[in-house]
Amino acid sequence: MRLQGGCECGGVRYAVEALPGDVADYCHCGQCRRTSGAPVTAWIQVSPRRFSVTKGQAKAFRSSSRATRWFCRDCGGQLYMTDDEDRSVGVTLGTLDDPAAVTPTVHGWESARVRWLCIADDLPRYEREPPYDL
Repeated sequence: MRLQGGCECGGVRYAVEALPGDVADYCHCGQCRRTSGAPVTAWIQVSPRRFSVTKGQAKAFRSSSRATRWFCRDCGGQLYMTDDEDRSVGVTLGTLDDPAAVTPTVHGWESARVRWLCIADDLPRYEREPPYDL
């Protein structure tokens, strides 16, 4: 399924090809909280060959020793994240034109979840990052 998305101001747009079996996770880690301003961030992980920026240029922020997060230079919207091994691109579900097109399949970083946030589902929960098979 080909999906499109972008930031709030429309300065950066992207396209992503989502396939059955792609990991889509709720991430409860502290970095996601701080970079999004929300208690949880939902992502889909895809192969880099299935992701492209179609308009504008995102600004890179090195958020850890393993990952770079990409934001709109103008409105500040967090759009996607890449890893140093060029293994995957994590695309924020909230920036999809149709965020309901992808449903999370797991919870990552459950050990860092804000205790007042309770998402009542039966999805697998991982203490740290969920497994990605890309």
